[in-house]
Amino acid sequence: MRTLLVADDNRLSRELIREVLESADCRVMEAANGQEALARLKETDLDLVLLDLEMPVKDGFAVLAAIRNNPRFSGLPVMAVTAKAMQTDRDRIVGAGFDAYIIKPINSAELRRQVNELLSLPRPGGVR
Repeated sequence: MRTLLVADDNRLSRELIREVLESADCRVMEAANGQEALARLKETDLDLVLLDLEMPVKDGFAVLAAIRNNPRFSGLPVMAVTAKAMQTDRDRIVGAGFDAYIIKPINSAELRRQVNELLSLPRPGGVR
């Protein structure tokens, strides 16, 4: 079973994402802000992280930077979760190093598709 971390300050968004992912046979951990996400990252081996871009304490971009700067986690796939859909937002998300992004409101089928795609990609060094 794959283990995923969902970090979003909106409880309802976390619950929706958790339900979709659990129905796809994933174990889901949750964090309500960026600092909590970084703490959860150290608790268990994760297969994927989904980060809301606008969270208190540390936003999704700051969490992504911390993940990418840590050799232990640098190859971990990270998906942005955002309500922003403008081209400049997309460019910023991709430019920051996110592996994928999904726009709120979440489409369950699209979320499952993207998560499955990210989980099927080979990880650097064969780490999974």
